[in-house]
Formats: sequence, C-alpha cells, structure tokens
Amino acid sequence: MNPQTNIFMKTALIVVAISFLLYTLYQAITTTIFLAHFPRVIVVLPHFINSSQPKLQLALFLFQELAGSIGSYLRLTAAILSVNAAILYHKNNPKYLQKFRLVLLFESLYFLLLLPAAANQLIGSAISKSAFLNFYTGVSALLQALLIFTALFILSNKLKYPQDTSSIFKWVVVVAPLYVFGFWVRHGLLWVYALSSSAAPQTGFLEARGFVNSWLTFLVAALVTTLVCLDFWRHRRPNLRFAGLPYV
Repeated sequence: MNPQTNIFMKTALIVVAISFLLYTLYQAITTTIFLAHFPRVIVVLPHFINSSQPKLQLALFLFQELAGSIGSYLRLTAAILSVNAAILYHKNNPKYLQKFRLVLLFESLYFLLLLPAAANQLIGSAISKSAFLNFYTGVSALLQALLIFTALFILSNKLKYPQDTSSIFKWVVVVAPLYVFGFWVRHGLLWVYALSSSAAPQTGFLEARGFVNSWLTFLVAALVTTLVCLDFWRHRRPNLRFAGLPYV
C-alpha cells in the first residue's frame, strides 16, 4: 500500500468512527429521554396492549426496555472506543488493536441485548393483541442477534492473540458478511410484516417499491461484502477499490 493510499484509508476510518459516534450519541440521547418518561409509559401501556397475561406481558416489556437501554449505552461506549482506535491506528500505535477488540465486544453485546426484544415480540404476539407486537419483528430481532453477536464475540476473543493472524483473517471474512446479512434479514422481515395483512392497511406502490429497494440494497451489499472478504482471504490484503462498495 503506497503512503498516500495509507493516509487516505486511515483518515477515512476516523471519519467513519466519528459518524458512528454521532449516530450512537443520538441513540443514547433518545434513550435517556425515553427513560425520563418511562413511568408515564408504564401507566399508559395497558391502553395499547390487551393481554391475557398482563403481568407476564409487563415483565417482558420491562426486560426489553431495560436491555435495549443498556445496549444503547454499550454501543455509545463502543463508538467512543472506535474513535480512539482510529486515532491510534492513524498514529501507528499498536494499542489500536486492543481498543478495536473492545469495540467488537461492546458491539456484540448490543446485539445480544436484542434477545429480550425478540422474546417480547414472539411471546407477546401470542398472549397479547397490539399493533406494537408481531411475530415477524420477533423473528427478525432473534435472527439478527444470533447472526451478529456470535460472530463479533468470537472475533473479539480472537483479537486477544494478535499473533494468530490466520485465525483472525478467517473470522474477519466470516464476520463482515454476517453483519450485513443480519441487517438484510432484519429489514426484510420487518417489510414482510409491514406489507402483510396483519399490519395496518398501507400496501401501495410506494411501500412495495420501498420494500424492493431496501431488500435488494442490503442483499447486494451483503453479496459484495462476501466477495470482498473472499478476495481478502485469498490475497491477505484488502482490495481498496471494492472494499467501500457495500457501504455506498
């Protein structure tokens, strides 16, 4: 990699890390506002959810919101560490790798904490009637959590031993496509529900076009990511001409 390309890549990583930080900061702020109004939410919840098991439904809802709130703050922590890791990498400081390992760890825990939301949606849709509960959302959250958490968590553990480059390369090739495929599955199932008879009547040309656009975009991104990773595995170096295509 020539020096000019190397500097460009390092700068681009800092920009990506800062963008991730701004997004997670927004998530954390909205979570904090929600928590400030949480007692009121609990009071009005029975007006929106009619359940045959109200105590179980309330427990599922509380577990979902508690896990989701913790996840938002964990992801903010991951974003702060990602900026730190990008800056260290820009300075050629080898400590960046351990910072990046923590980023992967916290990001994996964020997706693990989607499991209570999956449980609330899956069990809640069976015992309760509400526009906020449905089977498709539960399955989408469950699959995304299982696909992404496992891969990220394993890769973060592999980075404890940076000398084992072969194993790290292998898991990078596994993690990147699974991360994008996880979002493809999640958004695809959410659109399936939105266009189904179970959702509020809203199916039309714009909705159908939105589904096709979103579903195909994530699918193409996942496939291109897979090809880029396979090329990376074959040559042991990233192809910078194509590596950014999935994010475009």
